[in-house]
Amino acid sequence: MSIKANDIVMHKLGESLEIIPLADGGEEWLAYLETDAAADICHHPAWGTIFAGTFGLKSLLLTHRAAGKIDGGVPLIVFDQPLTGKALISMPYLNYGGILGQSESIKHDLAFGCRELLKLQGADYVELRHTGVGLGPNADSTRENRVTYRLDINRPADDIFKSLRKQLRTRLRRAAEQELTQYRGNERLDDFYRLFAMAMKEHGTPVMPRRFFELVLTHLNKHAEMMIAYKDDRPVGGKLVLRFKDRATMTWGCYPDRYKHLLANYHLTWELIRQSAQGPIHSIDFGRSAPGSGGHDYKINWGPEEIPIFVDYLASEPARIPNLKPDNVKFKMAIAVWKRLPLGVTKLIGPRLSRYFV
Repeated sequence: MSIKANDIVMHKLGESLEIIPLADGGEEWLAYLETDAAADICHHPAWGTIFAGTFGLKSLLLTHRAAGKIDGGVPLIVFDQPLTGKALISMPYLNYGGILGQSESIKHDLAFGCRELLKLQGADYVELRHTGVGLGPNADSTRENRVTYRLDINRPADDIFKSLRKQLRTRLRRAAEQELTQYRGNERLDDFYRLFAMAMKEHGTPVMPRRFFELVLTHLNKHAEMMIAYKDDRPVGGKLVLRFKDRATMTWGCYPDRYKHLLANYHLTWELIRQSAQGPIHSIDFGRSAPGSGGHDYKINWGPEEIPIFVDYLASEPARIPNLKPDNVKFKMAIAVWKRLPLGVTKLIGPRLSRYFV
């Protein structure tokens, strides 16, 4: 018999584990995140409000406490829909997430807690997105087909430029010749979203709802910023950057094919690096890509450290774990059809379908 997400909050699992709504983690959870080097913007409690407001999804925060203080935890978003099945995911629609803890024993306890939640929810599986180090043999299944890329920028911008490959420096000079102008801020979501919808259509991927980005900019306003490149007052490329502690993560980018010759991606990436160098931001995260993909080839040109992502699963029956990523061969035909649809149709239908591509 399963327990609904609404009823499971404030539930205790033994002496040290407690379940609360993610949004209720608040300042106490944020204070813990500041102390954990592995903590990322994806662990922020605001995602509970964002996912509830966009998709109506429930969220949980499984915390580990010692002497009344949080010393570990994991945020989980609750799914129960046809394609995903019943699942707990940390974190959907984002690059990272997973279990945090001050020691291996705490992480082990939290993995046990996730298994208990699996039973309490009557779920099919728990998905945990770990960066650098995964659960190893404690996971029932692990997928390792993604890498993230992080560049140290705690040095002068001129030194960073000189360290770049000659071909990349040439492209940056060509981008400068395009005379693009740049906007940084949170007030031009219409321009960003039109570019984003165009780019997602070309990728064959349903576009996220506009409301999702509205809520990100509202509830993560201290951390989120859009960068948009313009050519003769026309938006030609953009990225939404999330800052947390000393890292800036290029989380969503949009560079439609018709504007690729303007090299807006190169322009905005370099401007982010140049303007952030030797400031409170010490590293730039380029986001995840599959090795051998076009995104991988672009990112490694900047000389970042490559860090593996381990997508770990806990499941009573591993065969029930679905593959809902757009690169699943089962979606090949659907992607080809999606690319041929009018932009207006994809903007209308895409937000309803995007919830399934977690």
